[in-house]
Amino acid sequence: MQTIDLTHTIHTGMPVFPGDQSPNLRRTHFVNRDGFAQTAVAMSSHTGTHVDCAAHLFADAPGLDWLGPDNFTGWAAVVDLTSLPAPRIDQPDLARLADIDGLDFVLLRTGWDRHWKTDLYYQGEFPVLTETGARFLGGLGLKGIGLDTPSPDPVRSHELPAHHILFDHGLVIVENLTNLGELPLQDFVFSCLPLRLKDGDGCPVRAVGMTF
Repeated sequence: MQTIDLTHTIHTGMPVFPGDQSPNLRRTHFVNRDGFAQTAVAMSSHTGTHVDCAAHLFADAPGLDWLGPDNFTGWAAVVDLTSLPAPRIDQPDLARLADIDGLDFVLLRTGWDRHWKTDLYYQGEFPVLTETGARFLGGLGLKGIGLDTPSPDPVRSHELPAHHILFDHGLVIVENLTNLGELPLQDFVFSCLPLRLKDGDGCPVRAVGMTF
């Protein structure tokens, strides 16, 4: 088995979604002084590579503590969108997924992760899902989708239509993935396990792809 890391490193001062708290990792204890090391971590639940669940937008939706590990693991496929002619991901771009049986997760590879740690990552016009594309994905019976972009919706969107559609279909959304080009197009296992936060609306994850 080969395990491929799809996760950005969390560190103080890292890029965050506009308006979010910048993470702060502060070493409180040191091996040489205290005999052990310990770090205090302060950050938003949507820092770095993270999962969104429906509680992110719906007040009556179950939080992460109500979702089991099975919601965050399963068979996956990658859609290569690196040659997308426009920054919109629509149903025709996703059509081949309809022919894949037993699919739990779809990972959308746009190549936008190459802009990580630059101003363009959050400020540029990254590819987003159209409402038709989101409904198509919602109709596939998936557990979730993942993207190598900040969001399936534009940064400045207030309505967040793609989020709403995907959550309405019971999906989780994994944002800020990386290294999707190292995965095969299908027949691998994807895992994005979050912490079991009470009433959690989202959480950083260690996302991986596992090939056998």
